[in-house]
Amino acid sequence: MTVFTEDQVLETLSGQTNLNDFLHAANAILLSGIKQFLPHLFINNDEDIREFAVKPLLAKSGPLDSIDVSLRLIYALGKIKKPVYADILLFSQLDEHLKAGVEIVEFHEETAYEFIQNLSCVTDNTLMFQSVEKMKYAGFETFSKARYGNLVRTALSLAVTDLLKELTYECDAD
Repeated sequence: MTVFTEDQVLETLSGQTNLNDFLHAANAILLSGIKQFLPHLFINNDEDIREFAVKPLLAKSGPLDSIDVSLRLIYALGKIKKPVYADILLFSQLDEHLKAGVEIVEFHEETAYEFIQNLSCVTDNTLMFQSVEKMKYAGFETFSKARYGNLVRTALSLAVTDLLKELTYECDAD
């Protein structure tokens, strides 16, 4: 299980050149964060339980190696807030949808904007969301696909770090 620092997360995500690759990297990072969170759902003080029950559940081929299954378990147990659950699930679902297709989606395309519109961790950050909206609907003298795409990538990168922080916060609250 890889533990990512915020700098590593941002560096990894900033290196992605399209939404498809970004989502694949983001989901790997989010799954890692979920796997760090999951052991706190179980009895932490018993070494035998951790070794013989929890470790196999979290193993690479274990039942909790899926972001969807793990996320649903955490949410069903009331350990994360609904917006965090919905946002991570949205990352996973769009990643699966794009994997099923053959086209590459760029950050400046409508799909990326619609994705951002549905992420509460972006829309709740009024300044960030308004910046994205203003640039999207700016006149041609201001608008640049590259600049807008970079802003979208930045907004999504910050969304991933915010979601990881929420998992850490929830973990610390227990």
